[in-house]
Amino acid sequence: MSIRMNKADQDMYEEVRKRAENYFKQDYNCAQAVALSNLELLGGQTSSIMQLAVGFAHGMSAGCTCGALVGGVMAISTMLAGPETKGFDSEITEAVASLHREFVNMFGTACCRGLRKKLSPTKNKKCREITAKTAVLTLELLLARKASSAPVRVQLL
Repeated sequence: MSIRMNKADQDMYEEVRKRAENYFKQDYNCAQAVALSNLELLGGQTSSIMQLAVGFAHGMSAGCTCGALVGGVMAISTMLAGPETKGFDSEITEAVASLHREFVNMFGTACCRGLRKKLSPTKNKKCREITAKTAVLTLELLLARKASSAPVRVQLL
């Protein structure tokens, strides 16, 4: 993703990265860490995200889609969907597809099992790095949507 970064954006990327890493270090799973770090930073609704994201650890415990990617999808959906959004939404679908493309470009696969075989067999530093980088990718995408006039709120705490 190539967007122009100013100092405020750089600060936000560093903040979301730190938050995601800290959540991961505190035993939150990758989906929870990515979703919470983005939603908190952008002022999104976080009240049920921990419960929603808990089942996505370790690729839904089956090695499927990486939970960090799922957490990014949750953050995008929360920030871009309105209270009446139902079914298919082209803006959200486009944003999610963009996140998936960037994730695969960066890591080579979206599969948790494949990532863990490629990078490490256990939840460790590599998973934490994937989580932190995915949090930044998600924020980049959301800020790009904001720059193109999509309704994304930004709030540094």
